Amino acid sequence: MKTPAKFLLPFLCLASLSAQDRPWQKLSNPTAAELAKNFAVPPSAYSSQVTWGWNGVMTREVIARDLDKLLSMNIHAAWVEPGRNPEAAYLSPAYFENVKIAVEEAKKRDMHLWFDDDGGYPSGFAGGKFTVERPDLDMKALAATEQVPVAPGEAFSRPVDDKAICALSLNLDTGAAQVIEPKSGRIEWTAPATGHWAVALPHWAFRSGVTKSANNKSGAKDSEHSLMDFLAPEANRLFINWTFEAYKQAVGNEFGKTLLGFRGDEASFGFNPWTPDFPAEFQKRKGYDVRPYLPAVAAIQLGRGGARGNTPPVAGNLDEAHRVFADYCDVWSDLFGQNFFSAGAQWCAANGVEMQDHIEHEEILTQLAISNGDFFKCMRDIQVPGIDVIWHQVWHDVVADFPKLASSATHLNGHPLSMTESFAAMSGNYPAPNLEEAGWIINHQIALGITHFEFMSMGASTPRGAGGPAGARRGGPPAPDPTQPAAPLARGVATPGYRYINDPKFPAVAQYVNRTTYVLAQGRPAAEIGVYIPSSSFWFGGNAANRSFLAAVHSLLEHQRDVDFVDEYALTTSLKLQGGALVNLSGQGYRAIVIPPVEAISQAALDTLKAFAKAGGRVIFLGDAPRLVMGRNFLTAKGPADIGWAVAEPSGEITAKVLAALPAPEVAIDQATPWLKYTHRRLKDGDVYFLFNEGETPLSLKATLATAGTAKQAQSWDGNTGKIESLPGATFANGKAILPVDLEPWGTRLIVISSGPSNLAANN
Repeated sequence: MKTPAKFLLPFLCLASLSAQDRPWQKLSNPTAAELAKNFAVPPSAYSSQVTWGWNGVMTREVIARDLDKLLSMNIHAAWVEPGRNPEAAYLSPAYFENVKIAVEEAKKRDMHLWFDDDGGYPSGFAGGKFTVERPDLDMKALAATEQVPVAPGEAFSRPVDDKAICALSLNLDTGAAQVIEPKSGRIEWTAPATGHWAVALPHWAFRSGVTKSANNKSGAKDSEHSLMDFLAPEANRLFINWTFEAYKQAVGNEFGKTLLGFRGDEASFGFNPWTPDFPAEFQKRKGYDVRPYLPAVAAIQLGRGGARGNTPPVAGNLDEAHRVFADYCDVWSDLFGQNFFSAGAQWCAANGVEMQDHIEHEEILTQLAISNGDFFKCMRDIQVPGIDVIWHQVWHDVVADFPKLASSATHLNGHPLSMTESFAAMSGNYPAPNLEEAGWIINHQIALGITHFEFMSMGASTPRGAGGPAGARRGGPPAPDPTQPAAPLARGVATPGYRYINDPKFPAVAQYVNRTTYVLAQGRPAAEIGVYIPSSSFWFGGNAANRSFLAAVHSLLEHQRDVDFVDEYALTTSLKLQGGALVNLSGQGYRAIVIPPVEAISQAALDTLKAFAKAGGRVIFLGDAPRLVMGRNFLTAKGPADIGWAVAEPSGEITAKVLAALPAPEVAIDQATPWLKYTHRRLKDGDVYFLFNEGETPLSLKATLATAGTAKQAQSWDGNTGKIESLPGATFANGKAILPVDLEPWGTRLIVISSGPSNLAANN
């Protein structure tokens, strides 16, 4: 097996950049020559980051030593993950003294810090403050409904429980349910003289996923500290005050300069969530009372096994109960996205910092629908959307296009960066890549639009004191001694992810990533095809919808047709019809939208698509028309959809007919191969293409690349060396560049095509 592109280069310091400008927070529009000036030595704010675990006693000496270690690795940023410190508990005054010292030492080195938004993971327990100080705002779940049989004519009487949601009279013959309003703190009801009856008592319960808390007495991942009620605005206001506001007070003027922002981690549910205001929110959003349906909603969740990761036993069930369940999921995922993710991101935006975040199960969308509801609702305001690649999610035997979730959210919402948390748990039962294979995983993500890497991880170089060995984190072994050379790595050796950052070649990898992702974070995204993500179908048990969606995306990528995922909100709200394109907040225009087989779509989305088609856009439905067309809710949705105005492909697959209906390809090659992947950015005077050979055999191709403007030069920008060279054999005509592309197995090529003056002298 051949090696990927070489990562050998000398150590280089990153260029200083005035933090006052904060250009990393917004889209840019540089010329190729302007971009070339910083290519060899990118600005430090664009550096990849390493997870820096603060377990043990932190001192200025330890902090300075660790930051110098990161600099020696060509890493100029760290994500600080608070750990157990016997002298400085998370969120204590002593903890924030360490924060101030870290910021001071990072500033001296032109380095940057991101801080965990919590003291461990998943995000959302504020280091245990909710459990200790506000247990009423702990996480809640809709519990299984108690049902009490009542004989004909029998009187039922019971005091209202403190966790009761309501009481329902159930006609067991017809299934009809009516709310029984309590009187004087009691449920009083008499069954009719005939028929079969019961009283149902929906209620909620305190329930939380386990947390790994820096302030946990045991140090375990357990239920000692509950997650908060993510659906309650009051809980989110407290969370921001306890965490973000405290950092702002501690750091002062370096907030948004040395301290760039916060990083969230895996906030999620594993059950039907609840909050006291849910019935009122549901009524406001959906136009009907959810309470009579709560027993059915709870039962459907139990049909999923009552735990994260399970799916309903009958996929595609569109009966009344499942429609209400979809409405229920739509509302709680709205509240989750708005009250937790967007609230934090909006606070960050107002205070000059940014929010990085990844959630849970991004690689399995049907599981994500249970734990987070809807990826794009969570990421709508997050400045740096992310994904998690810490075990077997990206590997040679896995179809792994899910990094497109993060890059698409970034593109749709007008941000330059999308992030990945990579390499933490690649050990044990999972194959662990050596550094060359890690390079393949890195380049796979870059080709799918990821522009910011977090490498895991480095424990602080200090003993923990009571509770564990030096540098230990998440119950794992101690981090390697940074003063000792790393042991050689053989392919496939089961080695925890943090060992890779101690490999002697890792600094070269980091510099390659810094340069490449810096370039690909500039300009604007350029993919012209959007693929509708069927998020609501997953609430109906959408295994089939998930498979069809992923198959369509993967087939398009294998035909060198780059895509973004587009969601309901984009089609109904944020995309604007301009000429024959749907334009997102990045200024990127989609000229085609592909709709995979889905259970439901909104009428508003169909209206947008129909207007788009009338204006000259291409709309392609794969498989049958959506069975439900939703207005305000799923309960009253009708269908199937009328799609006579669109291109239809009954097979549900990406066929020659579909490819012909799409816009002309951005990358056309003279021989078919599924192994060439790419990503494309537009500059002020040209284009950037990142090409990646994912396969095991070399590629020698003649490629025709779409360009903007009048291109007159093509250059190869080498992320390994920082050198820029002219590409021989390139010709230009009719808005296209035709050039030879030779890629060894796992090889990459960063190509810049421009109409401006040559930038070779400035860079070389």
